[in-house]
Amino acid sequence: FAGTEAERHQIRNLLYPRPGLYARLSEMHDCGLLNRIFPELEGIHGRVIRDFYHRYTVDEHTLLTIRGLEGLWNAPTPSRKRFGGLLQELRSPELLTLALLLHDIGKAEDVDHAQESVRLAATALDRLDIPQEARDTVEFLIRHHLEMSRVAFRRDLDDPQVVERFAHLVGTEELLKMLCLLTLVDVEAVSSTTLTPWKEELLWRLYVDTYNHLTLGYGDELVRHDPAGLAVVIAGRPEDITEAELTQFLSGLPRRYLALFGLASIYRHVRLARGIQPNEVHTVLENHDDVWELTIVTLDKPYLFSNVAGVLSYFGMDIHRGQAMTTPEGLVLDVFEFADAGSFLRQNPGATGEICRMLDRVVAGWVDVPTLLRGREGSVLYRRRTGNPATVHFDNEHSKKYSVLEIVADDAPGLLYRISRVVSELECDLDLALIGTEGRKAIDVLHVTKAGRKLVEAEQARLMESLERVLNASVAGEAADETR
Repeated sequence: FAGTEAERHQIRNLLYPRPGLYARLSEMHDCGLLNRIFPELEGIHGRVIRDFYHRYTVDEHTLLTIRGLEGLWNAPTPSRKRFGGLLQELRSPELLTLALLLHDIGKAEDVDHAQESVRLAATALDRLDIPQEARDTVEFLIRHHLEMSRVAFRRDLDDPQVVERFAHLVGTEELLKMLCLLTLVDVEAVSSTTLTPWKEELLWRLYVDTYNHLTLGYGDELVRHDPAGLAVVIAGRPEDITEAELTQFLSGLPRRYLALFGLASIYRHVRLARGIQPNEVHTVLENHDDVWELTIVTLDKPYLFSNVAGVLSYFGMDIHRGQAMTTPEGLVLDVFEFADAGSFLRQNPGATGEICRMLDRVVAGWVDVPTLLRGREGSVLYRRRTGNPATVHFDNEHSKKYSVLEIVADDAPGLLYRISRVVSELECDLDLALIGTEGRKAIDVLHVTKAGRKLVEAEQARLMESLERVLNASVAGEAADETR
């Protein structure tokens, strides 16, 4: 059933959690087809767990978790719609279905079933040829599928250290969302009375507190304060990278860096940073299926982040997500993921080189980005219709080092450029940026300082006013165009 890449692709697509998936998988289960495709499920077929909680056999419970996930697409209540919103934000929700399908296969034996499930799942992940990053995600969800319920239902959520430790476990917002949804449907599928409204509220509270920690305060923690994570990176370093070079590169980066990037990417970043000089930029531009990834290393200077976003906008790229980090020594590492919305890269063989050369000229100061974009911003094709006003929110409490700026707006070409341009014009420094696109909505969380300190109230007000004016003026202008 998975002998060719086309067949493996079909199976992976089947697991996308759309309406009707539970019915199809149930039919496949009843006629024996599901166990032929996933023989790892044989051990839990009809398996009974004898305790006070589990009402269903393990295979029934497994399918019911997928029914619960599928139901979040059209959630019936406001409390469930908030979880449904998380599902719609996932980049690869089919990985969550795959994790649910395999999360309890270790219950075939009376052992630590989470660890055993990870071991048994390896053959399925091999057979489906799951890429390493996706494989790590599935294995993480299976290994830790009990952890969020333990924390939410058995720990004091008013203790900040509880949330901090859980945030360190999940590491990224994407894994947090996936583990939250897995926990919700896993607990609910135990019996009809297991997931009470009180437990659902506790789970949501843990999600919100952890999300805030990851996005608002996580930039305060540096890699050098994570000796265990640092030791793993050092232990796996290739021969061409010395321990001193690696340690120096990592020392000023936020701790979340180790959660975001695998070892191969980290070592590539180290090599990119070698010999970097003022007004230089080292770049790598790669294609991953429908997504392009741009990695740049350079030294910090005014308008840098805004200019890079402007270059991508100039070439018609639709930025989906990204990470921007600056060390105290001024080393900048930016990673952007984007779609080739205008087919520039697909239709032009030398396009990647052209983008990299433009970045070189912009960072060197030879090209003025506002001038570059002026004609394109007036194009009807360039401008995307928007209608919802942008919201700007400041948080000066969660982080010890940064003022955290959260911006929610309708996604549009050049949006990130306009936001970061305003930040630079008001002489603020962008130290860490978490860029995300959820459907047609952009959510950007920026960690900013001014003269090395958090912004005072008057500075926050001025920046907020400027951002709202720029973002909402474009909404009003496009609405007027629509009317005309």
